[in-house]
Amino acid sequence: MTTFDEEKICNGVPGAHIEVHSQIDSTNDRAIELIRQSNLNSPAVIIAESQTSGRGQRSRKWWSGTGSLTFSYVTSLEKNETENRSSPPSGLISLASALAVSDALKSINPTLNFEIKWPNDVMLNQSKIAGILVESVSTDRNQFSVIGIGANINNANMPTLHDMDDQRESSETTTATSLAQVSGRSNSLSDTLIAILIELEKQISIVNEAPLEIVDRFNQVLLWREQAVFVTSPSGAILEGICQGITPDGGLRIKTKNQIEIIHSGSLQKTDSTA
Repeated sequence: MTTFDEEKICNGVPGAHIEVHSQIDSTNDRAIELIRQSNLNSPAVIIAESQTSGRGQRSRKWWSGTGSLTFSYVTSLEKNETENRSSPPSGLISLASALAVSDALKSINPTLNFEIKWPNDVMLNQSKIAGILVESVSTDRNQFSVIGIGANINNANMPTLHDMDDQRESSETTTATSLAQVSGRSNSLSDTLIAILIELEKQISIVNEAPLEIVDRFNQVLLWREQAVFVTSPSGAILEGICQGITPDGGLRIKTKNQIEIIHSGSLQKTDSTA
C-alpha cells in the first residue's frame, strides 16, 4: 500500500500509463526500460515513494526522504520525415519542466515566491525545493524525453544539500526546504502530482509551439539575474561574471570582463555567497 491514490491520478491525467512503486531503483531508469521494451504511448508516469539509486544532474545522488514527491514523466515528439522539424533542445525541455513545477507549487501556495536556479532547480527563500533531470531516448518512431522530478512537499527538518550528497563541493551549503516546512501544513502528494503533471503537459506544448515564450518566462523567474555569479564546469573550470539570462536553446549567458560566454552545463553559485 502506498500513500498515492492511483485511481485519482489516473482520473487526473486520463490516457497516461501510470505506475506507482513503494520502492524502486530509479524512476528514470524504469521509464527508459519501458520505452526500450514496449511500444510505449506517451505520456507515462512512474511514481515512487522511495528510490535506492536515484540520480540528479552531473551523476549526483537523487536524495528523497519521507514526504517527498519523486516521479518521472515521459513525453514524446513523433518523428515525421516529411516535416523539417526537429525535437526541441533538451535544455528547453529542462527549463519548461522547472517552470511547470514552479507554477504548480505556486497554484497550491499562491503567497509563496518561487524562483529557478539555472538550469532547473526550483528555489524557495534561497533554498532548493525541487530538482529535475531530463534524459533523451530515441526509438525508430519517436524521440522521448524522460523528465525525472524530485520535489520536497511534506518533508521535515531538511538538511543542507552538501549533507544530502557528498559529491557536492564543500562550498555548496545551500539548504533544502519543503512546502510543509515553509507553509506549516501538509499537502496531498497525489493532488500535488496531478497539478505538476497538468502544468508539464501545458509547458511541453508551449516548447513545441512557441519556445521563445518559455525562454522569456524563465528569465522572469531566474535566480541571481544581473548579479555576480560563478559557474563551475563539469571539468572543474570556474567562470565568473554577471548572469544575464537564458539563450534560446536554454544556455546561460554570462558577461565576463572581456566577453559574453554561453554556458550549457555546470553548477551556478552566487559570487558573494555560499548559497
